[in-house]
Amino acid sequence: MKTAMFAMACVAGCNALTKVKLERTLEIASRSDKPLSEAMQSGHVLGMEHVKLATKYGGAVPTIPIKDFMNAQYYGPVSIGTPQQVFSAIYDTGSSNLWMPGKNCSKCTHKKYDSSKSSTYVANGTAFSILYGSGAVQGFCDEDLVTFGGLKSEKQIFAETTAEPGLPWVVGRFDGILGMGWPQISVNGITPVFFNLMNQQKVDAGQFSFWLSATPGKDGGELALGGTDPDKYSGDFNYVPVTKEGYWQIEADSVSIGSTKLRTNFQAVVDSGTSLLAFPMVEAIKINSHLNCTDAGIECVFTVCPDFNTLPDLTFVLNGRGYVLTGKDYILQVTSEGQTQCVSGIMGFPGLPEHLGAIMGDVFMRKFYTTFDVSNKRVGFALSKN
Repeated sequence: MKTAMFAMACVAGCNALTKVKLERTLEIASRSDKPLSEAMQSGHVLGMEHVKLATKYGGAVPTIPIKDFMNAQYYGPVSIGTPQQVFSAIYDTGSSNLWMPGKNCSKCTHKKYDSSKSSTYVANGTAFSILYGSGAVQGFCDEDLVTFGGLKSEKQIFAETTAEPGLPWVVGRFDGILGMGWPQISVNGITPVFFNLMNQQKVDAGQFSFWLSATPGKDGGELALGGTDPDKYSGDFNYVPVTKEGYWQIEADSVSIGSTKLRTNFQAVVDSGTSLLAFPMVEAIKINSHLNCTDAGIECVFTVCPDFNTLPDLTFVLNGRGYVLTGKDYILQVTSEGQTQCVSGIMGFPGLPEHLGAIMGDVFMRKFYTTFDVSNKRVGFALSKN
């Protein structure tokens, strides 16, 4: 009934499709002064990805200090307050809260929200905390006007942080996180920004979509709010129902590497805030054993970048349709100071809950344009124009 009411209301005057430009970073962030080749062989380059996954999905976190790690992010703008204070945020379908550094965060190195400069600020004060492997995001809640792609989410509750968890947040190109998961996993039960835009009838449809570029830089991608952008994909969509509201969780028919079937009829999460494809350790090791890379636990790196044509296809079957990732799709090439190193985009995560067989992050979403349909509780995939 709510979906029908939303659709009827929007016939009268929601905004047209809104497009938000994304930037992409792909680099090795280092505080150890190692050459790129040594940093890549350390066995801990994906440590930050491990931390992010442990925060969202549970499990132990790395005990070794993270000094060299892959910094692979897509991010875009969000504004808070009146007049607008502009920040960069990761649009994360694997979480549901908006948080930004506050003016009282003494060790935060990014832009800081100042409530005293906003005429639309309303005090809230409820404590807020998210535990990460390297510390905690801590702070308190505020209410203010949040502007996202030109759309205004009025009286939006969000978190103003007073403490952030260490190095990865210092070197990251983003200021905070804008969660686009379901309300069921929102800390403090806060209504996520996109759901507020729906409730306030600011979007044409209860749907948002990602196009992720394969090229780092300012033209790193696009987030479409209120529908899909036909210029960014080809063919028709194959829709897969959401099996559990919280994360964007779906059922996958199978996943295979080459002719070897790894798992059938399993749950997967489509997560724009995860840079890679994460599997349970057993499956990740099986996949990477086909690639001739050096397995260092959660990650697999190459001493020399491979000939992509010699690598097997990685194939997901979703709602009866096959989605093929070639070696070129799932190997990440990182270039720094004239050196190019390669790392498998397949990582093992020992803390993945038993009911989840894969976290389908940006490695998958770059190949396949992905639409998240709130109103119809489904995720759709089409071939990306990349």
